[in-house]
Amino acid sequence: MRGSGVNKIERPRKIVENFSLQNTLIDVRPQPDPPRVRKWKCRQVYHVYQRGSQRQSTFVRPADSILYLDRLDVLARRYKIRIHAFCLMSNHVHFMLEPLRRGAISRLMQFLQSQHARYINGLNHTAGHLWHHHFHAKLIKSRSQYCETLLYIERNPVAGNPHKQAHLYAYSSAAAHVANQPLLTITHKRHRAQVKLHLDRWRKEFEFPQTGGVDWPAWLRSPRNATHAREVASLMGKTRNHPRAIPTASANSCAIFVRAATARGS
Repeated sequence: MRGSGVNKIERPRKIVENFSLQNTLIDVRPQPDPPRVRKWKCRQVYHVYQRGSQRQSTFVRPADSILYLDRLDVLARRYKIRIHAFCLMSNHVHFMLEPLRRGAISRLMQFLQSQHARYINGLNHTAGHLWHHHFHAKLIKSRSQYCETLLYIERNPVAGNPHKQAHLYAYSSAAAHVANQPLLTITHKRHRAQVKLHLDRWRKEFEFPQTGGVDWPAWLRSPRNATHAREVASLMGKTRNHPRAIPTASANSCAIFVRAATARGS
């Protein structure tokens, strides 16, 4: 009331980001966020990986993976990026990418992940984030790191089951390395994806010939690099939903072809 001696109730002050400093009873532990790579180096290989938000599955049906790989190839050609290796798991992805233009990986991942998120949300009639934070990117600095990272990526589908054969997994680059051919074609019913791989450095580092078959399955059967596996696992986080290989519906429903010629523009 006017004229009364009653003090007005003060409005609560706006909560600031560092409110934990004002109240010692509140313990704030922000979720770690991967560092953004801003100074990209052209013609250098990066290990790029990202997992689903809340560790949810990002690929459910075989068609989801094939459409994703088709977009990957289109965007890699558009932004001038060489694909050295890749692997799609149920709730995360791994790539080895070599940009020929500065900032190309950022643009590729922005369009690739956002388009896939809209696609999955449309199928499930949901909204919100599909991917966790932004992607991780680690520069490959040596020959040993290149070899260990590539083997780690293509061994991912059999990490929990050593009796399976990694080179038979449909949604990784292992089949192209076994055939020593750059063009990988994956089909499932009416869906089809082509991914062009850059094999020159892989041949150089592993001392493989330019043509002809190589015993790549033997390399994939060798023991995993425990140090590299722990390092990546610490960044990906301990998963409640354990990542698994993406099912191919049946043994004959998903076909893999590799050849030297390219169908799209190189």
